[in-house]
Amino acid sequence: MLADLTILNIISFFLIFFIGLPHGSFDGAVASLVGFNNRVQFLKFIFYYLVLFFLVILFWLYFPIFGLSIFIIMTIIHFGLCDWTNFKINQYKYSVSFTYGMTIIFGIIFFNENQSFLIFKYLTNDKIYIFQKYFFIPYFLTFLSIIHFIYLSLFEKKLRKGVVEILFFLLIFYLFDPLLSFAIYFCFFHTYKHLKHLIKNIYLNLNNKKFVIYSTLVFTVISWAGGLGIVYYLFQNLSLYESFLKVIFIGLAALTLPHMLLVDVVYRKRFQ
Repeated sequence: MLADLTILNIISFFLIFFIGLPHGSFDGAVASLVGFNNRVQFLKFIFYYLVLFFLVILFWLYFPIFGLSIFIIMTIIHFGLCDWTNFKINQYKYSVSFTYGMTIIFGIIFFNENQSFLIFKYLTNDKIYIFQKYFFIPYFLTFLSIIHFIYLSLFEKKLRKGVVEILFFLLIFYLFDPLLSFAIYFCFFHTYKHLKHLIKNIYLNLNNKKFVIYSTLVFTVISWAGGLGIVYYLFQNLSLYESFLKVIFIGLAALTLPHMLLVDVVYRKRFQ
């Protein structure tokens, strides 16, 4: 049952589960920041958040390939917008977001295609392999977007560090397997950039600092406990490797939709 697990897999799961997955635990504080700031409104926020969370899981269970496809698209958008925000420029929003999002997702897949599709198979089914022959299209689009990004960096100095960062990401993706590559970016780059921006605005604009701490701790513990509970349940019929894969990536998909609506739609309009 443990044959699929390697030391690198365990490190990757640990990083994603205990560092990356709970970074959305600040969503309670973000909700309060953007207007859900009394008890009734906050309970409504939690209700809507949970409804979206469970709807995504149900959708994935019934339509796994569509669920994975939508998750990839959402991840490209969310990662890209976060990285663009970090440059603190008003220009090139779509170019920068597209380049970063595509580089992260399809860079990982390009250098680890067989391993990536094996993970996709665990998350969906064997039919996912019929799409593998078409992946030259996003690879080519990613390459073009990087070339365009390098061109833009000739005119915008702030983007020059992005060229170095993107090349560094590609080196990581070349050296490590898809899980560890994703874990390194998700935990040490995306989560850091995301929280750096959020925490600054939360503490500047929210007076109730205890609420921020307590709500974040509660949501973090719930995400850990719920995730481990589901892993234990799935482990009765699946390998530990597959159980962790399903919990982490389907769980991330379920969290990403409400998280994106809150952060990328509502929050970014007020705190660009």
